[in-house]
Amino acid sequence: MAHFIKKAAFISLITLISRILGMIRDAVIAFIFGAGMVSDAFFIAFRPFDLIRKMMSDGILSISFIPLFAELFAQNKKDQAAAMFLNALVFISIAGALLVSLGIYFAPFLIELFAPGYYPGSYAHTLSCLLFRIMMPYMAIIFFVALSMSVLHARGNFHVPAATPVLLNLCMITAAVLFSNRFTSKIVVLAFGVTAGGIVQLAFQMPSLVKLGMFNFKAFVRGHPHVKKAFITLGPAIIGAAAFQINVLAAGLFASTLDPGSVSYLNYAERLVQFPLALVASPVATVLLPMLCARAGTRCLETGKHPGRVPGFDFFNQTRETQGLSLLFETGLRMVLFLIIPAAAGIIALNRPIVLLLFGRGAFDLTAVDQTGQCLVFLVLGLWAVAGTRLFVAFHYALSNIRQPFMAGIVSIGSNILLCRFLVERMGVTGLSLAVSLSAVAGFVLLAASGPLGIRGRAVLVCACRAVFMSVIMYFLIRWMCGFWSDCSWIIQATGLAISISAGAGCYLLGARLTANPEMAMLTRIFFKTK
Repeated sequence: MAHFIKKAAFISLITLISRILGMIRDAVIAFIFGAGMVSDAFFIAFRPFDLIRKMMSDGILSISFIPLFAELFAQNKKDQAAAMFLNALVFISIAGALLVSLGIYFAPFLIELFAPGYYPGSYAHTLSCLLFRIMMPYMAIIFFVALSMSVLHARGNFHVPAATPVLLNLCMITAAVLFSNRFTSKIVVLAFGVTAGGIVQLAFQMPSLVKLGMFNFKAFVRGHPHVKKAFITLGPAIIGAAAFQINVLAAGLFASTLDPGSVSYLNYAERLVQFPLALVASPVATVLLPMLCARAGTRCLETGKHPGRVPGFDFFNQTRETQGLSLLFETGLRMVLFLIIPAAAGIIALNRPIVLLLFGRGAFDLTAVDQTGQCLVFLVLGLWAVAGTRLFVAFHYALSNIRQPFMAGIVSIGSNILLCRFLVERMGVTGLSLAVSLSAVAGFVLLAASGPLGIRGRAVLVCACRAVFMSVIMYFLIRWMCGFWSDCSWIIQATGLAISISAGAGCYLLGARLTANPEMAMLTRIFFKTK
C-alpha cells in the first residue's frame, strides 16, 4: 500500500511541474491575446486536440490496452507483447494519416460543428480553420504518444509519461514569447507551437520504448487478436472515462453562441480545475489501473477464469474473497476524496484572487477576471465527482467491465446536453459550468451505486463527510484572510494568496491530525516512516 501511494506521490510531483508550466503558458496567452475573438478562435480550434490529449494523458487508451498487454507479460510472453505493440502502432499510423488528411480537407465543416456561432466566411471562422489545419498533424502524434504511455505504464515506468506534457507547455510558451511578433496574426504561433510540441513529445518517449524491446520487428504478426479487442473496447472506454472532457467540449459549443470571450472564460476556468485533478486524481488512477490489472490477472491465472464482468456486490458489505483488490481501490478513493474536497473548497474561497493573479494583466481585463472566476466556482462544485469517477472507471476496466462505465458516461453526457440547453438561457456561460458539474455528479452516483466488489461504502462516506466538515472551517479562515490583502499591490496579493493557501492547508491537515483521521495517519506513516 505504501508503494502504491509513493508512486502516486512521485507522479504528482512531476505533474506539479507540468501544471505550473501550464499555468505559465495560460498566463502568457492571456497576457498577449486576452479574452476575445482571437483567443476564442484558438481555443475553438485547439479544443478537439486538447480533448484527445487530456483523454490520452488520463489513460483512456491505457484502459483498453493495459489489461491485455499486462496479461501477456504476466504469462512471460514478451515477444507477443511486442507484436501487440507493433500491430497497434501500424493501425494507429494508418488511422492517423487518414484522420489528418480528412481533418485538413473538412476543416471548415468541422469548425462549424465545433462553433455553431461562427458563420462561414467570418473572420473568426476563417482564423479557426487556419489554426485547426496547422495543428492537425498533432492529432496523429497524440495517438502514438498515448500508445507508448500505455506500454510504459504497464511496465511500471510512470515518470517518462508524466514528464511528457512538460515539453508541450515549453514549446507553446517559447512560440508565444519569441515568435508572436513575427506574424501578422500573432495567434498562429501557438498553433505551430502545438505541432512542434507533439514532435518533441514523441522523440522524448522513443528511447524508453526501444529499451523495453518494443521494436522487435521479427515478432510482428498481422491481425493480433488482442489489438482488435483493445480497439473494439476503445469507443466505450472513451465514453465512460472521458465524459467530463466531452461535457466541457459540448459546453464550449454552446459558449460559441454567446458574447465574444465566453469560450475563453470557460477554457481558463477548466484549465484551473484540471490542476487539482492532475495532482490528485490522475496520479492515483494511473498507478491504480496497472496494479489492479496485475492483481486481477493473478486471480485469473489462479482460478483459470477470465476476470469478466465485475460482480454486483452490495456497496455497503465487505467481501472476503476480494478483500485485497477492494482494499487497494478503497484506499485510493479515500485518499483522493481526502485531498480533492479541501482543494475544491480552497478554489471556491479564492476563485477571483487566483484568476486575477494568474491572468489579470495585459489584454485580460477585469470583466474577463470576474466571468472566469464565476465559471471556476461552478466547475469546482463537481470536482469531487470527476475525481471519484476516474477511479471507479479505472477499477471497472481493470476487471474488464465496460458496460457500467459506458452507461454512466452516456447518462452524464446526455444530462449535460439537456442542462446546457436549459441553463445557458438563464445563467449564460456560468450556467454551462454548472451543467458540467451536475452531469459529473450524475455519472458518479450511477457508478458508485453499482457497488463493485464490496467496497466499504460507509468508510468512504465517513471519509468524505470528515473532509467536508474540515474544509468548511478552512473555507471561512481563507475568506477572512482575503480581506487583508485583496486591494493591495500585485506583489502583496501574490504573497497574501500564498500565505492564505498555506494557512488553509495547515488548518485542514492540523484538524485531520487532531481528529485522528485515518487517511492523515496513513500519509504520516508512509512519508515520515512512523510506526
